Amino acid sequence: MTDVKDTIMQNITKEIQVVKAHGDETRETTVEVCMESRIVFSLNGCIVGDLSITPLDLKAFATGYLICEGYICAMEEIEDISIDLPNISVTTRNGEVPVGKFSKNSSGGSCRDLLPGGELPPLPDGFVVNAKTILRSMDKVNDYSVIWKRTGGMHCSLIIDKDGEVISGVEDMGRHTTVDKVVGMAIIKGAYLSDCYLVSSGRLPVDMVAKAYRAGIPVMISNNAAFAGGIEFAKKVNMTLAGFVRPPDMTIYTGASRIVFS
Repeated sequence: MTDVKDTIMQNITKEIQVVKAHGDETRETTVEVCMESRIVFSLNGCIVGDLSITPLDLKAFATGYLICEGYICAMEEIEDISIDLPNISVTTRNGEVPVGKFSKNSSGGSCRDLLPGGELPPLPDGFVVNAKTILRSMDKVNDYSVIWKRTGGMHCSLIIDKDGEVISGVEDMGRHTTVDKVVGMAIIKGAYLSDCYLVSSGRLPVDMVAKAYRAGIPVMISNNAAFAGGIEFAKKVNMTLAGFVRPPDMTIYTGASRIVFS
């Protein structure tokens, strides 16, 4: 019987003929590359996003995108999700049409409500996680990066509880859309995100950090770098942000009190 992972790969990767060069030497071969889909995302009949995505976990993406972009606060607000690529259409129970909220960022991140001087409620204190648990998270990223190992063309995000158990984990061509998907997947499972932390393989600019904030996640880490805007935003909303998490090292930019060193 065909392995499930191989079946998935047939839908999201393809082999192409290439010429590989090593110095002055060349050879013809085949490589496996990722496929992408265009998504036109509509909320109550209004287009709110036009972006590229890996065509997996699309219901989770739709749920997470609406929460991470601040259109809704809970999954219970969703009445229907219709997926007919390239269109994803969602209706909510209140039927409101968003005004002036269309994100033209093809990566799936928006800063529309993050203007300087804006008032945003800070996340509460209380959640703490052991530094050793965070460092072990990097092994879990490797475990979930199945498509990346074959193509080199994917990002990965995980939502993990304080004991180090993975609640949800996804891969996608975009680092922003991995956050949308992994949040949506965790919410569909009924996870309480204020008791979890988010691991990303991508860099952390302000629009990435804002997605975690809107989902109520107090701690966000990456094996990559954070940007000044993301750091300032995390500080403003009382989030913990750590980058270059590569055992045994990490750089904690904000909210170090949530990370316990034993």
